[in-house]
Amino acid sequence: MNLQNDPRLKNMHPLKREILFRLSHTSTQMTPEEMLPQIMEINKELKKRDLSFSKDESELVLDIMTEGMSPQEKQKINMLRNFL
Repeated sequence: MNLQNDPRLKNMHPLKREILFRLSHTSTQMTPEEMLPQIMEINKELKKRDLSFSKDESELVLDIMTEGMSPQEKQKINMLRNFL
């Protein structure tokens, strides 16, 4: 997924974009179970700055995280939606 030119990111806060870029580079090497602590850390980082992902942005995060995963892994990630 080429996030650099993704029109959905055009108006996103720069910190949120940076987090998505970081996530896109690390999520391909992680299992769904390994992603949970990362998601929690992302939320903590955003809260410190009085930011949060909108519903659409959260969907984009999940798209990034599930790219290339098996259906079983995607199902596990869908269970993590409550943390976003």
